[in-house]
Amino acid sequence: KLRLRSPPPYAVARVGRPAMAKRKASDQLGPEAGYAQALLDSSRGSLTAAVHADSLLLEAGGEEGAWSFSVAADIAPPLSFSTTYQCASDGQGHVYSRSSAPTRSRCEALLGAVEGTPGAPAYAVLYSSGLAACFAAFSRLLPDRVGISGGYHGTHLVLKQLQRISGGTKFQCVPLPKPADVGTVFKSGDVLWLETPLNPDCSVCDIVAYVDAARTAGVRVVVDGTFAPPPLQRPLSLGADIVMHSTTKYLAGHSDALGGALCVADAKLADELRADRTALGSTPGNMEVWLLMRSLRTLHLRVERQSRTAAELAAWLHGATPDAPASTSHPLSGLIVAVHHPSLPTHPMHQVAARQMPGGFGGCFAVELATEGAAKALPGALHLFKDATSLGGVESLIEWRRKYDAAISPLLLRVSVGVEEYGHLRADLERSILEVSRA
Repeated sequence: KLRLRSPPPYAVARVGRPAMAKRKASDQLGPEAGYAQALLDSSRGSLTAAVHADSLLLEAGGEEGAWSFSVAADIAPPLSFSTTYQCASDGQGHVYSRSSAPTRSRCEALLGAVEGTPGAPAYAVLYSSGLAACFAAFSRLLPDRVGISGGYHGTHLVLKQLQRISGGTKFQCVPLPKPADVGTVFKSGDVLWLETPLNPDCSVCDIVAYVDAARTAGVRVVVDGTFAPPPLQRPLSLGADIVMHSTTKYLAGHSDALGGALCVADAKLADELRADRTALGSTPGNMEVWLLMRSLRTLHLRVERQSRTAAELAAWLHGATPDAPASTSHPLSGLIVAVHHPSLPTHPMHQVAARQMPGGFGGCFAVELATEGAAKALPGALHLFKDATSLGGVESLIEWRRKYDAAISPLLLRVSVGVEEYGHLRADLERSILEVSRA
């Protein structure tokens, strides 16, 4: 039978001179280092060694030295899994990971730098999901009314929860009016929630126009920038109070890390949001944060390419719509009803999008086929586009949105373009649309 034996309490005192003589370096470091070395020697082979041998070796000033365990020279950002931290003698340092953690703090600094602009820093606060970030923004601002129209159904679920929690006294949803009417509909303390581009039809809100109207009325502006992360769009530079991202989408970009973020220009507001997060327990996991940090390093490369390819595909598909010149010569003529993407000159907010999205028009677009049957069948007929929800990953996705939202047209499909070659994606769409339209 396996027997686990702990060293006797006097084991340290029994360490002989020969062992100590070999480690004069430990003696030179003082009695604490000598004690650490003695404890290391006496605990070998025990569970104590399994837990403490590394720290005892550092305390003893062993031959490996502190550098052998250090991650300070890592080129890739290191990942810390710890949930608790040794108390610092100077009172400065992490205490418990619900409040702060080294990987999360580092990632927040990087995302803040990406969201900011020269001369206008931004501060990022990370959350366990995009909806946790939504909840955090609304619960910090505590508006009586929220101006919101359409968009991601999850945001409306959050508002319903907050309405219930407040006993129906706050978070009343009001259809988002035109900018000129904001002052007559809302009062100080209310919130405008601008999801732009809008999920799933890529409608665009004029952020500057809404910000100008909101400032006059004392209304706060929050922009859901999930469809257009930096470098495509930076709402803080346009005057928004808060930018929300579902980091699961473009920021993490690999369909493997759930998360959310709020970015603000006010350092005090960022501190308040972090304090709220500690109380609510909506902190993200260290692994998800590290994956996000990894992905930020390629954000610009991925998003700019996805945006360009989406614009090319949208323009090609739009050429088959009835309103397009020479549509009759298009291989998909008569099979496409409409294409929605801000890059198209025919988009009703194309000029606004060109102004407020200088980095590109986004990697998502919507396409409406001629029949509901064809629209439902298309995701299953494609080979390079996967039939899956979500968006922003390196792989191209497509979904029939009516499956999740009864308010969406049964002809509409949302397309999230990945990093694949344009020619391959175009050929896959052409072959599959022809196939499902013949059925």
